[in-house]
Amino acid sequence: MKKIVIFLFTLVPLMMVAQERIMVIADPHVMPQTLIEANPNFEDYMQHQRKMLDLSEPIWNALMDTAMKYQPDLVLIPGDLTKDGEPEAHAMVAQSLQQLRESGIRTLVIPGNHDLPNTVLWDSLYMTDEMVKDPHSHSYAVEPFSGVTVLGVDATNGNASVGTFSEQSMAWLLAQADSARSKGNMIIAMCHWQILEHFDQQGTLESSCRMADADAFRDSLMAHGVRVVLTGHFHVNGITTYRDSINYNDSLVEITTGSPITFPCPYRWMTVSNDRSRLAVTTDFITSLDTIADMNSYSREWMAVHTENMIPALANKAWGKVDAKWDTKVVPKLQQMGVDNLLIAYIKAKLPKNEAERVDITKRYLGEAAVNMYLFHSEANEHERPEMGQNLANAVYTGMNGMMGECFGAFIELIGIFQIMAREMAKEPVQSLVENTTFWSLPADDMRRNCTNDLSITLTLNEPLIPNAIEQNPTFNDVRKIMRDGQIIIIRDHRQYNIYGVEIAQ
Repeated sequence: MKKIVIFLFTLVPLMMVAQERIMVIADPHVMPQTLIEANPNFEDYMQHQRKMLDLSEPIWNALMDTAMKYQPDLVLIPGDLTKDGEPEAHAMVAQSLQQLRESGIRTLVIPGNHDLPNTVLWDSLYMTDEMVKDPHSHSYAVEPFSGVTVLGVDATNGNASVGTFSEQSMAWLLAQADSARSKGNMIIAMCHWQILEHFDQQGTLESSCRMADADAFRDSLMAHGVRVVLTGHFHVNGITTYRDSINYNDSLVEITTGSPITFPCPYRWMTVSNDRSRLAVTTDFITSLDTIADMNSYSREWMAVHTENMIPALANKAWGKVDAKWDTKVVPKLQQMGVDNLLIAYIKAKLPKNEAERVDITKRYLGEAAVNMYLFHSEANEHERPEMGQNLANAVYTGMNGMMGECFGAFIELIGIFQIMAREMAKEPVQSLVENTTFWSLPADDMRRNCTNDLSITLTLNEPLIPNAIEQNPTFNDVRKIMRDGQIIIIRDHRQYNIYGVEIAQ
């Protein structure tokens, strides 16, 4: 009996560091039902955006019920907790998170571009115990459990529409990262805006998805030992890895979680290994509500219809980019390819001239392809369905050819070089998206070229807290511990046990 007591006492320090489970919810955009009912223009507003705001309250409640049922050690929310920063929405979220805390579940949030930058409201959402706060923003550093530091990155910087970060806050953040790394902690950074591109030219096609100066921010995090960052904002599940062009071992993994009020209604789970070296990520989905039995089908149909409704705005935005880049990008490229100025002027004259023409031709040739491509991308892990992805890419190329054929008619052969150029410009982002591969144009053996599982992955982010070398126990000389395949093994009297005292067959 005495030996058993001694053995269990030896295990206690090892069992003090256990696995923790984290729930991640991004962009819930909570809008209380009372605000919806009080807004006479709500139905008109809903026709031209993709968020199921009418279900945001029941979806939020379902997520809170899930947290209460499974009791994660921590809930992380990387911004856009509310529709547009309404005080009623902030109050609803704050009350829910307080209930989680009272049940023993810690919560950490950061503001997004849809949240109200109000100090009083945000203080009600913070977990304030043991939190170190940036004096210049709502950024913070906290160790919610032993061996793990969370860096909350407030990139609103007084302007919620664009993700930026001041020099003072950057210096403060990196100092917190250095402090965490000096203790050997795993660091999890959390920022609303994306830092990495999840398909090539994503930041060019939709500049608002990434932080301003995202590349510099990325390099700074990597230089100070941050290896993983959680983001939201884009409403689509995606995990991507960036490797430095000089030191391929220096990398940053970005885990973007989709919004639960857009198809396919996701949220994530993360498990931190007991030695704080690995982070296992899985993805879950809201499959039903009290009023909707099949949320996957419902949200997919909603997305299809409302993406189509958004095509006019997207078409005008896309054609506006052509206008903006015509003189600086398109004309020099055509001249470089040997097209004379008269033919360049002819090409521009044949393009649709007003918004109605642009919307009409875009919907007819690219509307269906755009809707299907967005649904495909929202489902994530595009590389697992290569045939479907390539068919969608080909539909985009066919649609582009059809648009140009209608614009230029019998003269299409004279400007075939423009047709080729347009397809080549589209090929990199389209193929990158359907193949789930960033740096798609690089050779396949280039270490920067990357295809990462968007839904389930285990990352090694840190050195194990327990040394790999055999460590002699200072109290009981006949007990020692080793690391094997990332797990702690206890050796006593030439027998091997796991951390729970169960003997392992040799």
